[in-house]
Amino acid sequence: MKSLATLVLALWVAGCSAPMESRREPSRLPSVSTHPELKEQLDGILSDSLFPPSNAAIKVVSLRTGETLYDLNGGLCMTPASNMKLFTSAYVLSALGPTYTFSTRAFIDTSVLPRIILRGSGDPILSSADFDSLAAAIRAGISSLPAWTLAGDASFFDDLQRGSGWAWDDEPDPSVMFISPLSLNGNAITVSVLPGKAPGDSLQVTTDPPTSYVTVENSGITRADADRHLLKVTRDWKEQSNTILVSGELRPGEAPFVTTLSVAGPEWYTLTVLREKLEAWGLHFTGIVLDTVPQGAGEIARCEHRLDSVLTYMNLNSDNLSAENILKTAAALKGGPPGSTESGVHFMMPFLAGLGIDTSRIAIADGSGISRYNLVSADAIVALLAGMRERADLFPSWYRTLPVAGVSGTIARRMKGTPAEGNLHAKTGTLNGVSTLSGYVTTADGDPLAFSILMEFFPGSEREYRRVQDRIGAYLAALKRPTY
Repeated sequence: MKSLATLVLALWVAGCSAPMESRREPSRLPSVSTHPELKEQLDGILSDSLFPPSNAAIKVVSLRTGETLYDLNGGLCMTPASNMKLFTSAYVLSALGPTYTFSTRAFIDTSVLPRIILRGSGDPILSSADFDSLAAAIRAGISSLPAWTLAGDASFFDDLQRGSGWAWDDEPDPSVMFISPLSLNGNAITVSVLPGKAPGDSLQVTTDPPTSYVTVENSGITRADADRHLLKVTRDWKEQSNTILVSGELRPGEAPFVTTLSVAGPEWYTLTVLREKLEAWGLHFTGIVLDTVPQGAGEIARCEHRLDSVLTYMNLNSDNLSAENILKTAAALKGGPPGSTESGVHFMMPFLAGLGIDTSRIAIADGSGISRYNLVSADAIVALLAGMRERADLFPSWYRTLPVAGVSGTIARRMKGTPAEGNLHAKTGTLNGVSTLSGYVTTADGDPLAFSILMEFFPGSEREYRRVQDRIGAYLAALKRPTY
């Protein structure tokens, strides 16, 4: 018997314009365009051996006239990957406003025992450097130095720290981190491995931040004939442990190997790092606990980041934690804490419908696009892009968050030296077998376009598919009206 989740997924896909068979066996529907030369050019870009067996969906619309210039599989439900962040960022910007501020606040409670309590607000860009300032402010506000308990208030979010449909074996990839309202450094830690001074020496391992929250098991060796490919740095994620495992070899004098790993129990990681920074200021602690801030506790310090800064960081870097945290934050503020992804999606749907999106023909499972349960079409993405452009209260702030071809973010190195450079503003998306690019570009004769390019079902590297996307972006940027 099929599970409920399987049946629901089947219904979602059945609601899209292409049958389930097209998702199992990629196919090409004829493209539609009222501009023969444009159709010929874009069809030609897609005519090589990449398509099929892979699927492509492309929609290009003039924002000046509303005319669809090109449509290939526009109604086909596909995996958006991080194009999902377009939906999340647009909704949260509308729900909270660009000046909404994430405030991580420290309180003093001496009603029973001396406690410092850190209340998390879901700030996804809180860093160790922020904690340097926060710890200094906390210490400045304390007149005596008893033994403290450090408490963390993580009640702002629910206790589901992974998204629906996330792969179990993605750990310890830092882009598939654990979710918490008490987040620090992207809920990840950077590990650097250097060779020893001489053959036979152990490899040298350091972490940033340096913290007792993780332990290191290092069996790596310095060898004159080392093969760097044998070096392995991971976390003992199968046991949900924060033990960092280092094995393999490096040559003497070789450049350090640097990687970043997710950490389990991010709220405990956050509290441990704060405790260590406070201890450096002379405070002493008897332990760390999770608890809520009681009435009567006095605020002593805070660290803040505005939503517009978070959205810019999120879309430029395609940061998954930011997307998940802001969706749960909007849910907590809209429906009351604890905020959940499920309720965030529930509140998002009326907003999307108001932009002209048929929400019965999309499925949203998370805020970041990690989940393959997300299903959207190029039609829906272009409707979002067109609808947001009409929102004078939101569009300028939202548009500024998007990467710019050849200039910034995830497309800083793409489309350089083409008419798209400095012109095309778009969000990328990447999963295994999925590559997407959606956004805005202005033609050579000044026509603003919204476009969405979704590609999926390919093995191996996405590099060739990105090249196709870049050719399309450059072509659209070079368009002049006589060509269509």
